Amino acid sequence: MTTRVLASLLLLSSVALFSTACASVSTYPPTAGKTMSKPNVSPGPEIMAGAVKEAYRVSGATGPIVFNLPAGLETSTWDRVAKLLPAGAVAMTAGAENAFSVQQTRISGGVAEVDVVYPERGVYQLMTVKFKGGALIPWRVEWAYRWVIPANAPLANAPHVPLANGELPVRIEIVGETTTELTTEETQPQAPVEESPK
Repeated sequence: MTTRVLASLLLLSSVALFSTACASVSTYPPTAGKTMSKPNVSPGPEIMAGAVKEAYRVSGATGPIVFNLPAGLETSTWDRVAKLLPAGAVAMTAGAENAFSVQQTRISGGVAEVDVVYPERGVYQLMTVKFKGGALIPWRVEWAYRWVIPANAPLANAPHVPLANGELPVRIEIVGETTTELTTEETQPQAPVEESPK
């Protein structure tokens, strides 16, 4: 009986290692040469919320969490991340300070990494948070690395939070590995241009 259990465990671990080794890395926002995968479904929201919580904990911040996600994600993803964060967490609005902003997610099988820009002593810094998990295993933080590199202050991306002028953020359209921002002029119907007679 013990031999069967041991053989089963070895077989399962071999399959898990093989499937993880063969998995391609999916990134969002996309990176050249990598598969693009929007983190709208599990484990996307879980690892983004987990990375924000870890950056908040490591930085020693206090007060409600102000969070930001990459542009182009659905409102439902923002809502899911907000539910996974501590009570009182709010999406970043234009002009907000001390926001914890997810910059990129990278998922490969049972391993994921999330880059977060976070405030510390008046300067934004970059942190990479690594997770391990899977379909039957909860995603847990394995380590967090703080890069000693100043980062630009994040811009608010929430699709349902108005900007300072009352308008919603510009819609981002992802096509393959190219990100296109549609301006107000491009999203409004244009009057036909009359050609001048020759």
